[in-house]
Amino acid sequence: MQKVLSVLCGKYCAGTVQDSYTAAMANPTAPQPEIMMPETLALVAGSRAAYVVQTSGEIDCLSFGEAARAIRNASLPPLVCHARRTGLRLGLGPEPLRAFDVLELFAFVKPAEFCLPTPLGLAQALDLPLPANHEDEAIALIRVGEALLRQLVNLPHPDERHRLGLVGLAHAMNLGGWPWAKPVLAALGERFEGDTPHSQSLRRAFRVWDKLPEWEDRGFEAKPGDAPVSPLEARNRLAEMLASQTSEERPGQQQFAAGVTAAFDPCDVADQPRFVLAEAGTGVGKTLGYVAPASVWADKNDGTVWLSTFTRNLQRQLDDELDRLYPDPDEKKRRVVIRKGRENYFCLLNFEEALGRMETRPGGAIALGLVARWVLATRDGDMAGGDFPAWLPDMMGRGLVRELTDTKGECIYSACPHFAKCFIEHSKRRAKRAKLVIANHALVMMQTALGSSCS
Repeated sequence: MQKVLSVLCGKYCAGTVQDSYTAAMANPTAPQPEIMMPETLALVAGSRAAYVVQTSGEIDCLSFGEAARAIRNASLPPLVCHARRTGLRLGLGPEPLRAFDVLELFAFVKPAEFCLPTPLGLAQALDLPLPANHEDEAIALIRVGEALLRQLVNLPHPDERHRLGLVGLAHAMNLGGWPWAKPVLAALGERFEGDTPHSQSLRRAFRVWDKLPEWEDRGFEAKPGDAPVSPLEARNRLAEMLASQTSEERPGQQQFAAGVTAAFDPCDVADQPRFVLAEAGTGVGKTLGYVAPASVWADKNDGTVWLSTFTRNLQRQLDDELDRLYPDPDEKKRRVVIRKGRENYFCLLNFEEALGRMETRPGGAIALGLVARWVLATRDGDMAGGDFPAWLPDMMGRGLVRELTDTKGECIYSACPHFAKCFIEHSKRRAKRAKLVIANHALVMMQTALGSSCS
């Protein structure tokens, strides 16, 4: 064991989890929200060695074998980022390392939000000081944990239903052995008595469908107009979207946007739509070049334009570019819809069935709890390239994610008890009222072959 650095971390713990909760139970007054970080090792596994912040504040550089032994001898699980990968790096086998994983805490506190699954990525997402080396990364884990628990402490007081929902999930995930359950409950001002809540209350905590809105079928909608888009209008819209950029203008992009407008001219012959075949090199800015006239046409004619791409990755890339057109997330949710095949979307019925298996697989409560948090925050229920964190399947097991989507093609449609709240059916109806629909060629061609309208 080699001590490479000694730092003063300050008092980042309110005592051990066990001692703190023992003190809370002895206090007859109502508990107050508090940050209760576990007094345990904070560990980062680098490429050649592990860096550990001891409870004393000292930082040790250990071999992977030494770090593994330190974890086994510790009274509490370690504080890490991505427990599964950390365990593999330390040679602890394929089973997930039981740990206070800050990624799990991030997914619970900030569901459907992006972060890179590293200490640096977490620090960036939370506006914390950025670590410069592995020693800093180990310290950053403590700061990340504190910052996330602080967000729970500072929940808006009027939102009591939201707080109680978090409390119920934390209790349920505690039955699955989630190490963060007790610190989360403390941050929410909930006394942990050690008694298990009634099983019916725990099941209710996972009933996300009770909190989801129902979609509505609208009556007859007016046919969109047929006004053309002028090259000047396309160039002006392109300039609006690029207004925040400091880079120099690209004449090729302006020419591309102006040329594409011909595709939106009114048809001279019925059933023979206008089309433009355009080609431009890499770096010209084709995406915004065709988004500009498409969005102008949608605004002028109160209609919907479908933008079809080759892959799901390109769909997400195009969606990111549309932040320039709709910087407000709520407006973008109304104006832009992503359409994919059914196998990409979260299925409420499959989730309910997974909950039914939880009695025989209580460890699944942790993963299902994190999914439940995401379901109530997601934009559209897309688990494949949407706002479902790409690192969560790696942590929870990709088999579970497949279980929660319609990968088997067994949808029972209107016979499903959750049909009125189905994410897939909701997105189909939202697409009829959107300005821009981002689809892929496979979905568009399939609907065309079946004789159904894209809208």
